[in-house]
Amino acid sequence: MSTAFSKVVSAVMAALSAQPAVCRAIYRARGVAVADQDDEAVSVQWDQGMPRQGVIAGAPIDWQTRISVDCYARSARESGDVAVDPLLEKVYERLAADPSLGGMVDDLVIAGIEAENTVDGKKTGWVRLTYVAEHRTENSLLS
Repeated sequence: MSTAFSKVVSAVMAALSAQPAVCRAIYRARGVAVADQDDEAVSVQWDQGMPRQGVIAGAPIDWQTRISVDCYARSARESGDVAVDPLLEKVYERLAADPSLGGMVDDLVIAGIEAENTVDGKKTGWVRLTYVAEHRTENSLLS
């Protein structure tokens, strides 16, 4: 059995992997290092689950779960921000197309986008999309 948080990550990964996939390398909770053979990669992880306060004892719990989707792209010619931009656009559009993730969550809302670039060797762009997933669990379960 998996927690609701793990299931949300799986649903995001499934959306990004649906044909045509946003890129070839889609990882779950991958560290910052991306394999040398991957010029584009995405990593999906959950960062925090916050229950809504004021729930009546025994009632279902509504959650706001923060999900991070990290996009990486490398290029020998372009700057990192230019290299990662098409992948950022594909990821954003794919998740915006179905904010319920096939009914897995009540809503998936973008909460922010941050970026960073490197210039050593192949130039690498990194963009993190932060989402908030609204979903519900039974009071005594996390699944």
